[in-house]
Amino acid sequence: MAHQQAATAWPEPTSRFVEVDGVKLHYLDWGGDPSKHTFLLLHGGAAHVHWWDAVAPLLVAHGRVIALDFRGHGRSGWANPPHYGPQWYLHDVRGVIEHLGTRVILVGHSMGGAVAQWFATTYPDQLEALIVADAPHGPPPLLRRLMWRWRRKARGGARPQLESAEAIKRKFRLQPPGTYLTKPDLERLALLGSEQLANGRWAFRLDPNTRAWRKFEGRTRKPQIKKLRMPVLILRGVESTLVRAGQARRMHRKIRHSTFKEIPRAFHHLSLDNPAGTAEAIIEFVESAL
Repeated sequence: MAHQQAATAWPEPTSRFVEVDGVKLHYLDWGGDPSKHTFLLLHGGAAHVHWWDAVAPLLVAHGRVIALDFRGHGRSGWANPPHYGPQWYLHDVRGVIEHLGTRVILVGHSMGGAVAQWFATTYPDQLEALIVADAPHGPPPLLRRLMWRWRRKARGGARPQLESAEAIKRKFRLQPPGTYLTKPDLERLALLGSEQLANGRWAFRLDPNTRAWRKFEGRTRKPQIKKLRMPVLILRGVESTLVRAGQARRMHRKIRHSTFKEIPRAFHHLSLDNPAGTAEAIIEFVESAL
């Protein structure tokens, strides 16, 4: 069932900003009761807050729900000089949590899941729980190939401009490409992540320098995930080509107090492919572990 059929029942989020070390960070506040829990949702590389649009409303009954645009992504500001990469994203997450003034359930997809792992090992006292959604523990071969391609595209430094919104819709592709998302929803996602410029042309809301950071530094945190003592949920799209089942299960075995669940009818972008299944897994975990 296409998730847009339930869209009319969703609450409308509030767009907010917070400045962290001179970078204006954007987040969507979906509301909810922070005395229950606060969920902080982190998107993947070259993505934006709207990756969570179909999941966030389903979590609101269980606490306040916040979705963050990483620096250089979506409506967040661009870093100047172009400081991007794990240590900077980690710093931004810490700034947002301090702004919220409460411990959070940190939910990260793909690159956001890697950032969430680093955050959990660095600042464990700021988290109630960690949820890693189809995110690698260190770079698998497919991710290394994607990152090489991204860095090559970023060498020119200029943001590509297209002639129209229709061109944006045609250009947009998920990486990796597998998805159950409908064409209208893919086009909506493309437009939400783009803008019309003063010259009338269109561009994606993404600083090309975000793709130029040198390497995925997952290995610097690998030994430390064994030390995590908070509740951890590891999610994997059952048809994911980025995170293999064996990789996810090895991570599960390494982390005490962890739960592993595969989301059916989902590729890598599980929050897009099966938002109801993703939200259900999160809620079930929170109710049993916290």
